[in-house]
Amino acid sequence: MSLTLQILLSVVSKLPKPIRDAITPEMRIPEILNSTSKVQLARPAHIYVDHPDLDRFAEFALDFGFIEEARSKDVIYLRGYGKDPYVYVARKSNDGKPRFRGAAFVAASREDFDKAAKLEGARVDSLENAPGGGEIITFDRPDETYFYVVFGQKERELNPKEPSATHEEQGPFNEPFNKPRRGVFQRYHPGPALIHKLGHYGYVFPDFDNELAWYTSHFNFVPSDILYHWDFEKIDVMTFLHLDRGDEYTDHHCFFMQRAEPHVKKAFCHHTSFEVADFDTQLLGHDWLSKKGWHNVWGVGRHVLGSQIFDYWADPSGFKIEHYADGDVVNHHTPSKRDVVGPFSVWGPEIPKDFGEKIPRAFLRK
Repeated sequence: MSLTLQILLSVVSKLPKPIRDAITPEMRIPEILNSTSKVQLARPAHIYVDHPDLDRFAEFALDFGFIEEARSKDVIYLRGYGKDPYVYVARKSNDGKPRFRGAAFVAASREDFDKAAKLEGARVDSLENAPGGGEIITFDRPDETYFYVVFGQKERELNPKEPSATHEEQGPFNEPFNKPRRGVFQRYHPGPALIHKLGHYGYVFPDFDNELAWYTSHFNFVPSDILYHWDFEKIDVMTFLHLDRGDEYTDHHCFFMQRAEPHVKKAFCHHTSFEVADFDTQLLGHDWLSKKGWHNVWGVGRHVLGSQIFDYWADPSGFKIEHYADGDVVNHHTPSKRDVVGPFSVWGPEIPKDFGEKIPRAFLRK
């Protein structure tokens, strides 16, 4: 949104709603549907982040619940306990500046990977030196943002019993009128909240409309929810996107996009998010990180859209990174919804004033 438009809208916002609606420019997101012509993606795979102090980040990663899969001098591969060989690639920054380098998604088939390779700007490379091998396609996007498609990685064999660093015994919850856990106790101990998988991430884009068009015209991203400005019903400011896999249910959002405010000149990653098992895991992980001295940004609470129980932290570079549990899932029968921007949490602490910034001011002061 240009500064001129922002000034105009600030003046128009004082007018009665019928007049506002009549003169506001049309900035609603058009209908977005999946089709067989698009590259079908199966799920998020991993992210790439450059850190000035790789050893310090490795300390945080362990406390956050990642498991180190492989390491070289300048790269650390971190995994969860899901099927992906890794979910986070931490790299040593060449110039001492932290940078989010984008996320990779798994192509649904070889045909879809080859289709992605034919898109304009696609660069195909090998992942032979990374855990699990495979191939990768890189797309350069504005302001040093990147998008990746991978295929052919060897998936991890899953343990039938879900691992935990905190749970000794856990049975079903005893409810007021139903007590299924009889003579069995809930027992826990301190520890990190082990990561299952990469859940989602999102960008704040100055060029919101063109970037949304690029992602949704080439890939099977479809809005679950769209939010419009509280003063201007014609201006959509944010959307949560899921992967349309037909009848198969997928996470409410694996990618979100936000329209940048006028003073924001370059795109940036707002936060990344990783799934943990349950509410107890999340709270135990929160206590663990707090006692280790890491910086809590916002949480614990429960979101409205997506329903996740959330807990946001700042890594040593200042990037926001989230634990979440109990998120919604949708499929192609779930209609996209559009509503005004409203509260982001059902319960939990008040949202910080610096939550929308790339690096929270509270973290910088600390």
